[in-house]
Amino acid sequence: MTDLDTIYNAYNEITDAGANAPQHVEAYSQIIAGAQGTEGTKRLAAQFIPTFFKHFPDLHLRAIDGIFDLCEDLLPVVRQAAIKCLPSLCKDGPQHTIKIADVLCQLLQLDDEDLVIVQGALQTLLVQSPREVLAVLFTQGIKGIELRDKTVAFITNEVVTAFRTGLVADPEIELFFVDEMQKVMGSVSDNELEAFAKIIMQTTLYKSGKLGGLAGLSHIYVNHITSEVPWNINNPDSIKRVLVAGKLSMPLFQRNISADVLLEFFAIHILPRKEFEQLTDKQRAHVLRLYTDSIATGHPSLQVLNQAGGLLGDLLVMTVPAEQDSATPVEFAQVECLVLALNLFTKDPDLLERDDLVARFRSLYNSTQIQLSSIKQAIKVASSMAPQDAEQVATIKTLTRTQTIHNNIHTLVKAC
Repeated sequence: MTDLDTIYNAYNEITDAGANAPQHVEAYSQIIAGAQGTEGTKRLAAQFIPTFFKHFPDLHLRAIDGIFDLCEDLLPVVRQAAIKCLPSLCKDGPQHTIKIADVLCQLLQLDDEDLVIVQGALQTLLVQSPREVLAVLFTQGIKGIELRDKTVAFITNEVVTAFRTGLVADPEIELFFVDEMQKVMGSVSDNELEAFAKIIMQTTLYKSGKLGGLAGLSHIYVNHITSEVPWNINNPDSIKRVLVAGKLSMPLFQRNISADVLLEFFAIHILPRKEFEQLTDKQRAHVLRLYTDSIATGHPSLQVLNQAGGLLGDLLVMTVPAEQDSATPVEFAQVECLVLALNLFTKDPDLLERDDLVARFRSLYNSTQIQLSSIKQAIKVASSMAPQDAEQVATIKTLTRTQTIHNNIHTLVKAC
């Protein structure tokens, strides 16, 4: 077994050799062997293996394996010293970067101080060889069940920091980073999808408008709705995925990216009456608000508008009774969205002149006109009461919101 004296003698022999250091293969072999020795030889091996690594390319694999063994050592001081030196091995032997990056990615499973050391080494390697490290993070880390959470955390923290602070500033690398995120977006969780989307929107390429292919994000979001778990309108998780997709798409729509993909999904899977009837009132309000916002900001094509117009008319007929004195309760939050959406279809006279719709418009116009007076009086009474406790403040807030909804409906119906 290699002892401390042997390691020190080997170190002095290679150091004294100067330019002839590569000739002292046996001495370096003894240093590598120290990785299998005592605590003392291991600590020296962790220090000396990277010091002379560049001189002995024929021993690179043995040297790397020795360091890898030390990365799993029971002694923290040995383990952490070995982890810290891994980026330097890549600097002197760039052909080994993928292999070493993969090991560092696996080591993200460690905890506490060890994890901090691993993250620091991986970030150093990221700055040295960003493309290789990013490739490993997305092909190995994201796909690994045990590694996934910590890999995502590393990407959303350390990787993003490297780009934001200029440690990694190559536009081609940033584009590669975005491409890798887009590749995995179809199979990530809602939280991961949102995290990656926010990262993309912070990139220089996105902010400068150079990501022409970013329109594909809308497609990715919609694919995310139906990926892995089949679409099921009765599944609350499916509805949640729709809402996440829409929420993340809004910044894209505001940058002149079409909402057609998302709107088409609605027209096929949600707006038909037999599907819509399966939603709860709360779900209906949320999805209609999202749909209306997407129409208003998402530059829909005429084809998409035509596809959904009749469906929206059917839903308004379903939601609003033909006679204002009907005992059927009206969900005005849903009606507000439906009327706003239909208001955007005013270029289609055939749609708005449907007898059943005209009857609903007339009913809504009359009923909201009457109720606006009652709501206004209720707000006046509630506001005059003093002192106002939390419950009273909440009541005024609710009445004010109700007044806004009714006023919007009244104005929109009049415009139709």
